[in-house]
Amino acid sequence: MKSQIDFFNSMADKWDEIIYIDDKKINYALNQLNIKSGDTILDVGTGTGVMIPFLLNKIGKNGEILAVDIAENMLNIAKNKFRFENRVNFLKLDVELEKIEKKFNFIICYCVFPHFKNRVNTIKKLINENLKENGKLLIFHPQSKEDINKIHKDVDDIVAEDKLIDIKTQREIFAKNEIKVIEGIDNNEMYMIIIER
Repeated sequence: MKSQIDFFNSMADKWDEIIYIDDKKINYALNQLNIKSGDTILDVGTGTGVMIPFLLNKIGKNGEILAVDIAENMLNIAKNKFRFENRVNFLKLDVELEKIEKKFNFIICYCVFPHFKNRVNTIKKLINENLKENGKLLIFHPQSKEDINKIHKDVDDIVAEDKLIDIKTQREIFAKNEIKVIEGIDNNEMYMIIIER
């Protein structure tokens, strides 16, 4: 049976052509975080490195990004794009199952949250193990949850059930698990949750 890793590896070569990138919305989301020069960022599910140029603009010359993904083919494309960029390191890793021995000022989950098998535990793990005190974790999609859910349903059975739920319910689930949401947007333009440690 095809796995999620197989799916994303098979999509890697055409990923940059088919994905939707909205600079304005991405910058809006990142501006809510107040990233400063010299900050460190964990980019979870980096894929082909879509968020990296936006993050590099925020961290100045002394900041650092660790970009992780489960799909080697995706990572290879990202590595190639940023091969001359010494502020970015890449790691093939499953954040749900494996450990990252470092804490960051920010964790970015761009277009990856619905693909987590155990969302609450994964977010808790990232916060507890990898987020510095007062750090922030961003969950962000530059489209509505309805659009995202339809894309996943239509593209492949392997991701058909990887759905976003309404933000009120998601916030309640997080609150029950002592995950502190400080901002949430769920409209026809975007889906965004900001969590603070």
